[in-house]
Amino acid sequence: MAVTKIYILDVWRLLSTYTGTQNPIFIWIAALGTVLMLNYMLAVVRYYSMRSSRRTGQLPPKYPALLPFLGNTIPMAWDLGGFLFRATWVSYQFMNLCYQGKLTSTRISLLGSEIYIFQDRETIEKIMKHPSLASPMSIIIVTLRFLFGMPETGLVAYRADDSGPLAKPFPGSSPNLAPEDRIGHLLHQSFNRAFNGPGLGPTTQRFRKALRSNVEAMVIFNNSKDWVQVDDFFEVFGKMTIAALTQSVYGRLLLQLHPDIVDDLWAYDDALPWLARGIPRFLMPGPYRNRDTVRSKLRDWYMHARQDFRESQVDPDGDGDPVWGSRLVRDMQQVLHDERRTHDDNAMSSHDLALLWASSFNAVSAATLAVFHIYRDLSLLARLRTELAAHFDPPSSFEQADPKLLLKLPLLSAVYAETLRLYVKVFFMASSPHDNVGLGKWRLPRGATAVVSSGISHMDKGFWNDGGGKHPLDEFWADRFLIDPADPSSGPLRSNKIRSAGNRGGDRSGKPYFSTEGLDGLWIPYGGGPSICPGRFLAKNAVFFTCALLVTEFDIEPLNDSFEIDPWSRCANMTIRFDTTIGDILSTSLYPSGDLFKSRQAIDNALVSFWLGQKNTKGMDNQHPPDFLRGKEIAAVNAKSLKEEWADKMEGEKEKKLHITMGYAEGWIGADTDASSG
Repeated sequence: MAVTKIYILDVWRLLSTYTGTQNPIFIWIAALGTVLMLNYMLAVVRYYSMRSSRRTGQLPPKYPALLPFLGNTIPMAWDLGGFLFRATWVSYQFMNLCYQGKLTSTRISLLGSEIYIFQDRETIEKIMKHPSLASPMSIIIVTLRFLFGMPETGLVAYRADDSGPLAKPFPGSSPNLAPEDRIGHLLHQSFNRAFNGPGLGPTTQRFRKALRSNVEAMVIFNNSKDWVQVDDFFEVFGKMTIAALTQSVYGRLLLQLHPDIVDDLWAYDDALPWLARGIPRFLMPGPYRNRDTVRSKLRDWYMHARQDFRESQVDPDGDGDPVWGSRLVRDMQQVLHDERRTHDDNAMSSHDLALLWASSFNAVSAATLAVFHIYRDLSLLARLRTELAAHFDPPSSFEQADPKLLLKLPLLSAVYAETLRLYVKVFFMASSPHDNVGLGKWRLPRGATAVVSSGISHMDKGFWNDGGGKHPLDEFWADRFLIDPADPSSGPLRSNKIRSAGNRGGDRSGKPYFSTEGLDGLWIPYGGGPSICPGRFLAKNAVFFTCALLVTEFDIEPLNDSFEIDPWSRCANMTIRFDTTIGDILSTSLYPSGDLFKSRQAIDNALVSFWLGQKNTKGMDNQHPPDFLRGKEIAAVNAKSLKEEWADKMEGEKEKKLHITMGYAEGWIGADTDASSG
């Protein structure tokens, strides 16, 4: 005891000497700071020591944190993406270790718990293929409760299921769980049947028909030749596409009863990041009101649908109907609500809100961002129109063709893949509730949560091809996923990587072809493994059709090359500030040859605006520019012959113009914790 007292007194004298004060508060603060710094320095040494180990089956090293209990909570809450990148991308050397410029894996602390972040490609591949790993039910419960407002009465069924989503229950799961109580497997099977199996074709056809109808019904696209101004490109076409997707899954009755539900969903999507951050209702009631509004309208729809539905209303394909919309929704109502009674209307409204959001917003974001990049590059627009014209005659005939034919277009496929690589940032989570899982060098303990960020993998400089530095990974490059047999440096992978898998097959004609082979663990916009997003094929069909429809129906010219995304919000909507001298810009669609006319006058860089021209078959009236352009100094940029060929195919069509400003949504919602939510 005496030795201890002497030691404490010595430390007290030492701190008093260096702080220059006898005030005990300052001395204790200095003591606490010293302890924290020493603890942090020891954590850094342990971190790099563990990383240098070559043993297999070890836990990933724990990322250093200054505050023991809080751990990495504060930097994660402030800048989640930036923190995870810093924690997994080692861009410096420590004691001559060879981790400079390589993605790795780490373990982070969060309010006393630990999360395992795996970003090295070899481990990601093992996670995606491991049969015992699936989305942790605990994360699904948190998502349903806090993001979609599911009450405890509905969550009981999820809490009781530890058997996993696959047909065979996980080893060690509860033996008392009856097959009909395996809600994880029920939802997994139902979503796959609806979006991957026999329901995909009918749902896709309903979407295509609804989107085409919505385009034709847009009031702003009238028969006048006047210019019309609207606020936001993303909102106009985004809501139009969301309505089509909603109708394809949930039918016409919901939109007939509540035509403003798309606006409500839009407001809810804007509020979702705040719900994900756990802001309580009393501090920020708006997001909760938005969510309650949508759920209330869904419950009203249930009442009418149960009264109005008749089996005779089901389409000949056995899937669609105008009341419930699809077999998926009918089955969920019958099984969850009527038969098993695990979900009352309150719980069902949360379930359907989750499905409504997941089946629409990410696909719409991807489609709109792809359209931005297509029209940003006139040569890319011309190449896509030529590609469509080469496969469909006339080009608009793709609307009636087999959807699979559209998915085979190599350039459009490359645009789609590059858009997802650049913008989709999904957190794919996996867990093994009953067993430890070996992942090569690393090990995931039983019940622990593994996290993989697609956004980080999509920027892995060690593997992705950047065209010799000409096309950085943080920029859009439409040809990144095209392999030219005559160019060994082409394709998505760097030329110094083995690309035998990526070069297998291809186009025997010698033309460039699209490929994602060899990208396991690198291109993962939909997650992977048993919990891979079940709606990925419907989303792909929606993006392809939307892009093809706009490319064939509209000419769009962006007036700004860039936009910014607010990390604290879903969207980066641009505010309207439009100069009345609209004659400064003339759309590419004025002349069928695609010639671009632009005033040399300055364009306000604060705007992101588009000129659109809608085409129909009522003749041609484009011999003279509008009156407001007469007397203006304009410069013509002649288009290539490819665009002239396109014009020949579209001859006889009339064009109208629309002036709009554009806002964008990030490809991933920060709250999307489960890849299976789509």
